[in-house]
Amino acid sequence: MTLPHLVSDPCIEERTGFSIAKIVIICGIISILLYVLVLASPVLAGTDTGSFARALVSPENVSTKDIVLDISPSATKYMEGAVNINYEGFLGKGGQLKSVAEIATLLGEAGISQNDSLVITGECLPCGGGPSPAIFSYWLLKYLGHEKVRVLDGNIDDWVAAGRNISNKPATRPKTEYVPQIKPELLATYEFVVNGGAQIVDARSARDYGMGSIPGSVNIPYENVMVNESIKPEKDLQKVFAGLEKNRPVVIYTNVGVEASLVWFALQITGFDARLYSWRDWLENQPKFNFELMDVNAKPNPVKTGSTTTITASFQEKLMATAGNSSGGEPKLTIKGCATCGFEGFALGTSGASGASANKSGTIQLSSSGKTSQSSTAAQTADSSLRCTAIVNAPDGSEVASTSLLRTSGYKFVGIWNAKVAPGVYKVSIAASASGHTETFADVLEIEVTG
Repeated sequence: MTLPHLVSDPCIEERTGFSIAKIVIICGIISILLYVLVLASPVLAGTDTGSFARALVSPENVSTKDIVLDISPSATKYMEGAVNINYEGFLGKGGQLKSVAEIATLLGEAGISQNDSLVITGECLPCGGGPSPAIFSYWLLKYLGHEKVRVLDGNIDDWVAAGRNISNKPATRPKTEYVPQIKPELLATYEFVVNGGAQIVDARSARDYGMGSIPGSVNIPYENVMVNESIKPEKDLQKVFAGLEKNRPVVIYTNVGVEASLVWFALQITGFDARLYSWRDWLENQPKFNFELMDVNAKPNPVKTGSTTTITASFQEKLMATAGNSSGGEPKLTIKGCATCGFEGFALGTSGASGASANKSGTIQLSSSGKTSQSSTAAQTADSSLRCTAIVNAPDGSEVASTSLLRTSGYKFVGIWNAKVAPGVYKVSIAASASGHTETFADVLEIEVTG
């Protein structure tokens, strides 16, 4: 039966009181309304606001069933009922993460079990504030397999504004046992990085990226995902990550791993498969250099706050190993450094985590090309382009300054640091690069700043 016959069917009109034409019009209007409703709904339209809702929670929506975990190192006020674990307690010597067993013990002693619903808050005011410690702790809990964990969208002022109470000291809970269920897919390994399947994001500054980076990496500074010390809205993050493919995993690294977690978090809540990697691990897996740091000093030392001090670093070229050359092997540049490199990473112990450990000599390497030298001529070329930078870290381990050192004569490099910082003992690492290769000597100098 054709449509004209249906429209003129007197039986249908008699039973319904509507002609077929009117019914078709009504159905069309309903369809249009449903279509508009779908477009107006962010979830149905494909906007990943659900991930935001699962990762962030406002002070108003924190329930009595949630445990607030404040990770601040030195807070004076706490949200009522919040327990406190200084996030630095998750880190061991040299900025490495402690073993999974040690972290689990720390959580259990604070009265946190793997089934608790956690809301993470807090910041490191001596480090300049910001959400990176809380978001780093969120990554760590997710890595441990904690399912019910979110980050507070706001600070203690927002908590008070929501009508919630505060306390002068953290709450205490009965000790319990924390049983981790590691999610290794959140932490990249060297093999995963070099197999070519992942997109690599160097989230350091453009200056650091220019000194040397993992081959094929793109530079998206971690500040690009922030606005007013908060993660940008989803629509803005989509623009930041417009050059990345969602069907390929993304590996993120920075000099200080805590900051890398900001980009990891932003990628996760916008629908990417993201995982953190250790800059240190990359260094340890690269060719060596033929230079060693012979001496580093600062004059004056101590130095008064607001005054300048001159940092001097001297290098010496090491002799090539003749055995390798006589056997036809390619010569390699070698330099000796410290195991931690001043680049806190994610090299967990063998108790449930990946990541390479330093070798016995403490030698670590980086090559932005990922290749060894092709001849002794290449070593001579690297000699002429040797560059150095002094990286100054605060007593809490955060970077406060980076000063380029100029070559004066031979392998002697000199630079000036203006100590506009609070009194304390500051550690200096020296980063040296030549022909795309970089080596960092961590904590080779201490400078005392006095009032």
